[in-house]
Amino acid sequence: MLSVLKHVLIEYGPGREAHIDAAARAILEVFPEASLEVAQGLLDDDLLIEARIPLRRANEWPAVSRRAHALQFDTLAA
Repeated sequence: MLSVLKHVLIEYGPGREAHIDAAARAILEVFPEASLEVAQGLLDDDLLIEARIPLRRANEWPAVSRRAHALQFDTLAA
């Protein structure tokens, strides 16, 4: 399977672990075959979720990415 590497930025702040978990769930709901890894972001305090998704489904990523980013604010409000 050919795959493409995509990223979700996880900013530093309260509830970061909850955001990582929620974003991972959102990605895996749409891409159950994805492999996920948490990596260092460009800034010292930022992290990235690296998602390897099937290349043939790459056009579905923008909606999933928006949802995963929005979850950061949902988890902060909870």
